[in-house]
Amino acid sequence: MLIAGLALCSAVFQLHAAPIFYDSFNYSPPGAQLQTAGSPDWIVRVAGEDPKINAGSLNYPGLQTAVGDNSVIFNGVGPAAGVSGRVLDQTYNISNATTVYYSLTFQVSSILTGDWGGTGNWQTGSFMMGFSQAGSGGLTNPGVGAPLPIRTGDPTNASGMADNFQEFQLGTGVTAVSPGSRVFDGTRNYLPGQTLFLVLAYTFGPNTLDDVARLWVNPIPGSAEGANTPVVIATGVTDVLNNQLASFFLRNNSVEPASTIVDDLRVGTTWEDVTPVPEPSAFAVIVLGAGALLLRRARRLTTAAA
Repeated sequence: MLIAGLALCSAVFQLHAAPIFYDSFNYSPPGAQLQTAGSPDWIVRVAGEDPKINAGSLNYPGLQTAVGDNSVIFNGVGPAAGVSGRVLDQTYNISNATTVYYSLTFQVSSILTGDWGGTGNWQTGSFMMGFSQAGSGGLTNPGVGAPLPIRTGDPTNASGMADNFQEFQLGTGVTAVSPGSRVFDGTRNYLPGQTLFLVLAYTFGPNTLDDVARLWVNPIPGSAEGANTPVVIATGVTDVLNNQLASFFLRNNSVEPASTIVDDLRVGTTWEDVTPVPEPSAFAVIVLGAGALLLRRARRLTTAAA
């Protein structure tokens, strides 16, 4: 019965293909720049103040995360934006992928007025991560696909957007070529201290001006993509340069909040790659398998009695 239960459960819990990569940022020491903290996969794309290792991790309910390790922090300072990049396992385009996804846990710990680099930033925001068409080198616009831009409110609150630098909004764009290509969700404001689960996707179209970027905020881990509604859908602007995605980057910028934390970064070619739920324990697998067999036996006895 035990063996049969395990066999049954192995059929129930089919493992999805592995993501392109998963990084829980379990590097040390805290305070070290990401590309020098023991990760050979991350390299400097643009010299400057790079993202740094942060002590402690983020967790989101129902999402498979690595507990008890570190994370990455954007400290929002430095003479120039520092960019760390990681090359994907291959270059992706419409010939080998319809959509490429990434997900992460995300938290702005606090917001200071000076974080935003002037009063005009509330309109255009500042992007801090995304796909790049380049496998090496810096970020060449419009070579940034499905970026994650962030903005705070109009300091005069004349627009009714996130109010007085104490809340923020998120968005995405097909590229980050210009502020006009960035689309924000203007209906939801987020507070410092909230841990968010973000999923972003870049979908290739067969023609020009038809690629699509999408942002989901707090989708249900383990659920189907169609069961979750994007908060932003961006399309109708210049496609990513060379119609390809070859790497992923994290960008520290002085106009972002100085305590923005990211963790549990996943990149994949399916929704399931980037929204996994925790694996069931061995005991749970056994119990479920045994229960399924007992239910099946009870149905047989009921049928025979009838």
